[in-house]
Amino acid sequence: MIESLWAPLIHVWLFIAAACLIYLVLTSKFRFKQHVRQIVYMGIGSGLMYIYILTEDVDSLFFSIVLTPLFLLMTLFIKGNFPSILATILLFICGVFLLETEPIGLIISSSVLVVSGTFILKRLKWESFVRIALFSVLSVSIYLVVFITISRLYYKVTLPFQELVFLVAMTLLTSVLIPFLYLFAKNQVRLRRELILSEKNQSVGQLAASISHEIRNPLTTARGFLQLMNVDKLSKENFERYRKYALEGLDHANIIITEYLNFSKPNIEIAKRLDVKQEIESIVQWLQPYSVQMNILIVTHHMSEEEPFIKAESKQFQQCLLNIMKNAIESMTDGGLLTIHTQIVENQVQILIRDTGIGMSSEQLKRIGKPYFTTKESGTGLGLMVVMNLVKAMDGKILFRSKLNQGTICEIHLEQLQSPEIKEEPLNA
Repeated sequence: MIESLWAPLIHVWLFIAAACLIYLVLTSKFRFKQHVRQIVYMGIGSGLMYIYILTEDVDSLFFSIVLTPLFLLMTLFIKGNFPSILATILLFICGVFLLETEPIGLIISSSVLVVSGTFILKRLKWESFVRIALFSVLSVSIYLVVFITISRLYYKVTLPFQELVFLVAMTLLTSVLIPFLYLFAKNQVRLRRELILSEKNQSVGQLAASISHEIRNPLTTARGFLQLMNVDKLSKENFERYRKYALEGLDHANIIITEYLNFSKPNIEIAKRLDVKQEIESIVQWLQPYSVQMNILIVTHHMSEEEPFIKAESKQFQQCLLNIMKNAIESMTDGGLLTIHTQIVENQVQILIRDTGIGMSSEQLKRIGKPYFTTKESGTGLGLMVVMNLVKAMDGKILFRSKLNQGTICEIHLEQLQSPEIKEEPLNA
């Protein structure tokens, strides 16, 4: 008879592990409030228990001595009276109406476990696993003593001795397994949160250190030239030159601050209907003198006959393309070809910006968008972060493909504007 109990007992252990893991994973992912967590737990526990009862050959003895106290013990770890009361009612209904269990013994022993367990749990220090294990064994022992005593005295039920000893022993052993599984899974979730927080703090620290470093350099330069302007008998030519350099240093510091502010929170502008072709052509004309100086040829190809219209703010859209094209030009130190393609694919306006520059390695590609990552000696790395933030604000996507010494391709996807007229509205920042 005892051999036939091993299968449902192992399945009970799996049921406990599944309930704990599903509950902890869901609550850590969605960050429910306390009362919602309690409802979620009861839903998970009730669903799994219902499946267990339907799929296993469970009698009233197994249900009362094994499943009921363990399910109530799991509920106590949620630290709330509401789920414990619901669990007691649920177990009472299942035991009495589905398995014809004696109602008085079941309800009294369950109530005693919930009351005593809640009382002990409030005074329990969760730092010690030994104390938690003792709490689990003590709570379940109280339940078993009350249930078996009522069954013998009130109902005059004589339980099979060997089967009873086996079930009681396995129930007490499993009561230690419950807090182990619960705390193990909970610690994994806590470690994951701490790791994410540590990475965020590291990024913030790196960003703050980089900003201070980048701003200090031009400010130090400006201060040096201002000091030189106080030298006696300084020629007018040198005075103007020092003043120019000092102002350039201050302007550079201002650019860094502006780009950082644009990255952290893009300005909410008014979205308008934009012709992508016209916007690209205006940027190309603006970059033409710079590209000629760098020996760069700029070529544009508009692949679709249909006019590519998008909903965006003109200055933000131009800032995105300008930063990308300028980066592309500066990557071609020995001259090269800058190609801009536009096409419409599945109601998406695709913009491909291809250069023949130095390219990037796979490791460098992974770091694109990280705080202050740049491949340029004089770059700050903020420009590309601003670009990615603005594309996100326009509900678009941006992708990069690159190989060393073969150039880089930047691909932007924006939703095509179907209607010729739209109502002006703020972009989603």
